[in-house]
Amino acid sequence: MENGKIAREVNYIIIHNLDAQEAYTDAASNVENDRLRKAMLDEADRRGSYARELQRELNDLGEEAAEDTSAEAAWRRIWLDFKDIFTTKDDVAIVEECKKADDETVIAYDTVLQIGDGFLPSRVYNIISKQRKEIGLTYQALLKFHEVLVEH
Repeated sequence: MENGKIAREVNYIIIHNLDAQEAYTDAASNVENDRLRKAMLDEADRRGSYARELQRELNDLGEEAAEDTSAEAAWRRIWLDFKDIFTTKDDVAIVEECKKADDETVIAYDTVLQIGDGFLPSRVYNIISKQRKEIGLTYQALLKFHEVLVEH
């Protein structure tokens, strides 16, 4: 498969990771629970690392890698900032927003893995597969944390 098509698919995931990095950083600044804040900052760092790893792979293929978040994420941030003016900050609601964003990220990874099997270079495919598994673990941890918060 030509590198341009590979770049398009990998950039799709890079942008989702850059969006997630920013979302987790923003979320961490709005939660009250210290453990949750640290977990969100750690996840923001991890998502930035995922994006950089894939950017390096694209650069090695001679392709241009995405370096910015999506327009959709920018609009989401504007909406959340506007909504914050009228609402109180709530750890449960913030975790719910992170879950929604991760739903989208998981779909992006699964889509690229499904169509990428056989056309992505094996090294890139393996990186994306490994990252997807790790994001799945984060998603499960978010679900558990959400359950604990809702119970209390």
